[in-house]
Amino acid sequence: MSGRRLQLYGGLLAATVTLALAVDSAVRDGYVEVFGWVVASWGSYLVAHHGTTGQFVDEPGTGDSPAMPQSLPTRALLVTAILGMMVAFPLGIFALAGGSFGHLLAAAALFVGAYVVGHYLLTGQPL
Repeated sequence: MSGRRLQLYGGLLAATVTLALAVDSAVRDGYVEVFGWVVASWGSYLVAHHGTTGQFVDEPGTGDSPAMPQSLPTRALLVTAILGMMVAFPLGIFALAGGSFGHLLAAAALFVGAYVVGHYLLTGQPL
């Protein structure tokens, strides 16, 4: 596996896990602990972004230029990705209420995965 792919997949995996840990921490810890997990999650996202684009942050004016897909199947997949992001939030709340970190992690994975799919469908880049 190349270094860039490792950055992309490792960064996304770390972002997903630390996102779940941040939400879980918000229920039982103070804001300092939550802040640490959020910083770790965003930092992991930036590593994944670097694995895709070669930059941690897009330069001003060079960011994404989303275009609505022309084919109906691709549009349907885009709507499905958006719905996946939306469904992740109530699933995460359900997981918190039930005290299940495994379900919380699945909700975080659904959110991050749906984001990557939607972003790819709109821009041709996973991040």
